Amino acid sequence: MSLKNSKKYKEAMLKYDFAKKKIETELDILMEEHEFKTGYNPVEHTKSRIKTYESIVEKLESKKLDITVDNMIKYINDLVGIRIICTFLEEVYEIANIIKSSKEFIVCDDADYIKEPKASGYSSYHIDILVPVNLKEAREYVKVEIQIRTVAMDTWATFDHKLRYKLPNKIPKEVKEEMQKRAIEVMELDKRMQKINELIKKYAD
Repeated sequence: MSLKNSKKYKEAMLKYDFAKKKIETELDILMEEHEFKTGYNPVEHTKSRIKTYESIVEKLESKKLDITVDNMIKYINDLVGIRIICTFLEEVYEIANIIKSSKEFIVCDDADYIKEPKASGYSSYHIDILVPVNLKEAREYVKVEIQIRTVAMDTWATFDHKLRYKLPNKIPKEVKEEMQKRAIEVMELDKRMQKINELIKKYAD
């Protein structure tokens, strides 16, 4: 029997589905509460997904690990991924602080790839959390990765993802350099948009 058809794999994926639904609901509640208090919701939209079996296998193979449920749970932190998109740079940190303030889950790690972008030019704010899932037998904690980006960052990351899909073996130096240049332009755009936002708030007050 393949791993995909095993009972252990299906049970694990069911828990991840529960965790995805729970974090989606909790994020909606947090943002609605924030909007009630401030009159403004910084979230443009959210995307959520559970990794496909094929992506799980690919990731474990890239880590040179056996294709097992135990390795999947232990070594893959983004089996459940939530992406939150906002308009302005300061809103990324505003949303991150809202999430960290919640008592409904445990924040176990975060990484600021905006202040320190990856070598490719990728920028985003990542938060790894543990979501409690109440099962009939016991409460279990499931890993979820949250990515917070501006619209500009998300556009760049989407294009980068498609690029790596089309050129899975090696990205040519020329293409890599162009992508890094565009990443710098995206960051400059976000900074300029942030200045506009500050002016809007100044005259709106």
